Amino acid sequence: MRILRYGSILASGALAFCLSLWAQELLLRTTGDHISISSPKLHFLTGKPLQRLRDGNSVTYDFQLSILGDTQDVVLRRNFERFVFSYDLWEERFSVTRMRSTRSHASHLTAEAAESWCVENMSFSPSGLPPDRPIYLRLEIRAQDPKEVAPLLNEPGMSLSSLVEIFSRASKGRQPQYWKAEAGPVRLADLRRDRSRGDD
Repeated sequence: MRILRYGSILASGALAFCLSLWAQELLLRTTGDHISISSPKLHFLTGKPLQRLRDGNSVTYDFQLSILGDTQDVVLRRNFERFVFSYDLWEERFSVTRMRSTRSHASHLTAEAAESWCVENMSFSPSGLPPDRPIYLRLEIRAQDPKEVAPLLNEPGMSLSSLVEIFSRASKGRQPQYWKAEAGPVRLADLRRDRSRGDD
């Protein structure tokens, strides 16, 4: 009986530890007039998408950053990006192109550097967001299935509503090609204060 209780305590502790790590998975910091995000523990260059890259195919990833109110049931803002990955078999390095907003490109990256480059490109402006009320952030990443026909970037198929629906299906279906990281509660005013202290 004691062994069972001890095992239960260990399991509960492990769950709490995992939840704690999950809650802290997305890191925020103030950079100029933007809030930068990072997630060192989030790795999406894995599984079938990685195998497709190593087979010489390009792989498209869609990113959604949701900024939620203090009750987590109101979306204050959504940001979307699309990144196309390729892999150099000789150099064993990744190249990434940001497709949806301002075009940009990075190459000769390790897997970790390529993942970080994409996440860091999801930075956002705090303008219009409540500085003194708690907010939550949720970063979702979805690798497109090669059988899907991705809507063109300049056509109505790439509307915000269609992107929201894509991520909603991925989240509910818990697809193996879907990843998520979260942060919160956090107050933007606290981030600014932390930065000002660091500048002293």
